[in-house]
Amino acid sequence: MLEAKRQAKLVAARRRYEQVMEQHPKLWEIEQQLVALYRQKVMREPGFVSQRWEQQVRKLEAQRQAYLRQVGIPEDFAEPQWDCDLCQDTGLYEGKMCTCEQQRILESRFRGAHLPSRLQEQTFSRFSLDWYSPVKKTPLGNTEREQAVAVLHACQAFVAAVMEDPRSATGLFLTGQSGLGKTFLCSAICHSLAESNIVPLYIVFSDLISDMRASFQQDSGDADLLAIARQAPVLILDDLGAEHVTEYAVSRLFDIINYRRNERLPMVISSNLSLADVERIYDTRIASRILEACQPVTLYGTDIRAQQRKLGLG
Repeated sequence: MLEAKRQAKLVAARRRYEQVMEQHPKLWEIEQQLVALYRQKVMREPGFVSQRWEQQVRKLEAQRQAYLRQVGIPEDFAEPQWDCDLCQDTGLYEGKMCTCEQQRILESRFRGAHLPSRLQEQTFSRFSLDWYSPVKKTPLGNTEREQAVAVLHACQAFVAAVMEDPRSATGLFLTGQSGLGKTFLCSAICHSLAESNIVPLYIVFSDLISDMRASFQQDSGDADLLAIARQAPVLILDDLGAEHVTEYAVSRLFDIINYRRNERLPMVISSNLSLADVERIYDTRIASRILEACQPVTLYGTDIRAQQRKLGLG
């Protein structure tokens, strides 16, 4: 199936190229001159001079770029539009299963195991500190913006540690009130890891419990999904505490966190709850194991979505 989709995109790219050339004779003329030059180089035709050839190619490529800009056509218009630039939709990258294929397998098992489309542009480079006050102090004594910088650096350091040696990486327990950027940072961690061909299991905790419960009720059991959550190379568990807390949810949460702590498998947990809240709502054992496996980091400030609505940006 992957190969069929890939071939379809190659065909679409070729058709797009032909259509553009048909609509732009001047561009076609430049392309033909470039083709003739490259043929001359390959065939080493009489009169070929390397230095003069390079000058001619540079001149034609400059003309091509200028024309494309003039008519508003992107320079990569003839390139296939791959879903994954790493593997070009083959499912393999550097001799191993690509992150996109690993993610597809995860998504086929967990309905919630994917970044919602609105989160897919949330990367470290787009994390804005402008929403955090440079004046208001946090309970830690620094400003809200200084604390946001510290949390951002902690998230980036987590990614670097996982890339160097996953089993020596200390996890993160990312807390703070709603709307302060916790999910944004979880998304950014996902993107950075994926760029290094490391696929995390990113899932909202309520979705995880829902998927497990549905599997259990369908008589297929939830052991397989539990095993994936336990053993994923990196687990990013977003929005702990937003679900309806039941004995089943508490039991599964303990199973996952305890296993990953024992096996030294890295995890990021985001929550509106403090560790004290986790201990009160869930279990003392869960809070203690989170503390053993994760570095607590807290965001402070005013709900970013509320700030954006005030400015007419929401």
